Amino acid sequence: MLSICLLVLSAWLAIIVILFAWHAMFIVAIWREPTLACPVVIVESDDWGVGPESDAEELNRIADTLARIRDATGHPAVMTLGVVSGHPDGARILASGLATYHRQTLLEPRFAAIVDAMRAGCKAGVFALQWHGLEHLWPAALMARVREDASLQAWLADPRARSESLPSPLQSRWTDASRLPSAALASADVEAAVREEAGLLAAVFGSVPRVAVPNTFVWNDDVERAWVAAGVYCIVTPGRRFEGRSATGGLLPPTRTFRNGERAASGAVLVVRDDYFEPIRGHKAEQVWAAVERKTCLGRPTLLETHRESFIASRELAALAHHELERALRGVLERHPDVRFMSTEALAAYLSDPSSKIRERSIRRRFGTFLHRLQADAALLRPLKFSGLRWVLMLATRVLDRLVPGRPQANSR
Repeated sequence: MLSICLLVLSAWLAIIVILFAWHAMFIVAIWREPTLACPVVIVESDDWGVGPESDAEELNRIADTLARIRDATGHPAVMTLGVVSGHPDGARILASGLATYHRQTLLEPRFAAIVDAMRAGCKAGVFALQWHGLEHLWPAALMARVREDASLQAWLADPRARSESLPSPLQSRWTDASRLPSAALASADVEAAVREEAGLLAAVFGSVPRVAVPNTFVWNDDVERAWVAAGVYCIVTPGRRFEGRSATGGLLPPTRTFRNGERAASGAVLVVRDDYFEPIRGHKAEQVWAAVERKTCLGRPTLLETHRESFIASRELAALAHHELERALRGVLERHPDVRFMSTEALAAYLSDPSSKIRERSIRRRFGTFLHRLQADAALLRPLKFSGLRWVLMLATRVLDRLVPGRPQANSR
């Protein structure tokens, strides 16, 4: 009987060794990912740019709300603005008989109020600008499609049309979606477009944002290299990279996965944004609180993805968005008095600095967080379950959570 038990134990240990060997890169990456010593919350809002003057009013309202909510260090809550600095000029494109592309940009005087609101928010420390593209599309792809698509011609004819209402594949700037599946853009075209974007952003704001957010999270090495050459320091990702659109218009399978603080081949620091706060889609403050609890348990920052559309809809929906934003952030402060508000650029700098004040240096605390991360990682869920290690890790995590004072004790599942 003893020999059978030893045989079973040996077989189980062999399975564990094989499991760890097979997933060694994942496990090492999980351990190496920086562990935060306190909660970090950043609201990331994309698509701000060319629009009616009412957009400036909404930005000012958001800025006022954020300025009233401050962490224990006195820093106000921060919303990053993914700036789209141009938009197709539909009237001129149609006047050309769909022969020539024209755009309107934030340099035009009629958009001065929007630019002023962005600048004022940055000066107050509640806004931080991010590079989100000259347009939320690739102009040549739009022009190729619009000549055969009456609905796109109607979109161009509507002076109130926003990029948010374009077909999803066309909203991906860094791939040619004129036909599906999409095709890669020429490297020279990417470099030229990035240089043009950088020049416009510098002309409007005096400098180029050091954080880039790819439209629809579709980009490749050519785009990264061009961004870094133009001054980008950090790239916001969903933890994966997509490089094109499928025959049905959906995202192609991811080509790479990322973790917070990882360095890309281009040298840029990568951060992960995979929590959502979209009031126009029914998201509430409670979802934010749950996300912050989960990410705090995992020693990771909470980057909340939202979009302009939640704040520019009807007056009633916009009021709801403002209400839920304030309720969410005040609720975070109540639940996590040690929370820190900052820009994504500041977060990237902290993640890159092992001696930074918000990184955990206690090995015991880091190991406890590591155990939580192992159980939460999607790539390890099945191996841990079928090997039986999941239950061992759960027990070890609970024991360590009780032994290490101050460790957040949340359900990592």
